[in-house]
Amino acid sequence: MKFTLSTDTVCDIFRSELRERGIEYIPTHFTIDGEEHFDEFTSYEQIKDFYDKIRGGEMPTTSQVTTNEYVEFFGKLIEKYDGDIVHITISSGITTSPLSARQVAQDILEKTGRHIYIVDSLAATIATRLVVDEAERLRDEDVSAEDAVAFLENFVDHVHTWFMPYDLMHLKRGGRVSGPSAYIGTALNIKPILHFDKVGALVVKQKKIGSGKGIAAMIDIFKRYSAEKPHKVYIASADSDLADDMLKKAQAARPDCEMEIAFIGPVIGSHTGVNAVGITFVSDKLREEL
Repeated sequence: MKFTLSTDTVCDIFRSELRERGIEYIPTHFTIDGEEHFDEFTSYEQIKDFYDKIRGGEMPTTSQVTTNEYVEFFGKLIEKYDGDIVHITISSGITTSPLSARQVAQDILEKTGRHIYIVDSLAATIATRLVVDEAERLRDEDVSAEDAVAFLENFVDHVHTWFMPYDLMHLKRGGRVSGPSAYIGTALNIKPILHFDKVGALVVKQKKIGSGKGIAAMIDIFKRYSAEKPHKVYIASADSDLADDMLKKAQAARPDCEMEIAFIGPVIGSHTGVNAVGITFVSDKLREEL
């Protein structure tokens, strides 16, 4: 292998699986029940327990990976491994953590001559997971770090993510929508459809009445814009009873694509709340073209 692969845990791959796949990781963190936790989930039981706490009224919060944490993490990697490192991050459009990672990587380059390449996924959760999957393929095919980064930065622009938060009152409690919007939206059963745009920011693209119409809208987007070539597709689930239905509809639309339901972990789940559902796929079109 010509480079070491690492990521932050917002990729929402179980940590035991990351270790099995030889992918180093820096844990992100969240606070619930008044206690800060590292995102070290290794089972669906932990995911369910987290969302059950939200159902019970808990309002989790999150905090960014600090510069000092990156200094320690990258420092250990360059001691442990020879050669280049490729690190996949959560979107810089929703947090400044990738900027901290870049600053630390630049400092290490200047001091040691070692290259740590930062690839901004411009997304989170299942979309970052898809980028990590692709980076792993390149690593295992013995592609150089420089060539892998060039490929991945283009690949990121073709990864499309659409999702639907379910509980507007959770978004209100977290300060992400106004009180009037949450109350009116809940009363009218309005479901916003969000998209990671070309700079990795979350934008509302559509609003539908009811979760059924919301899912139908996302499946229609998937049918129209998914890449012609078969590829991996992830259905995102915040412990959602809607995920199975969405998976079946996506499989009917593209039976040639490999698909699976993947969890939304505690960091992003702290913001979406319970029952959010979404889809990530590869498109021949750039994000900015939709």
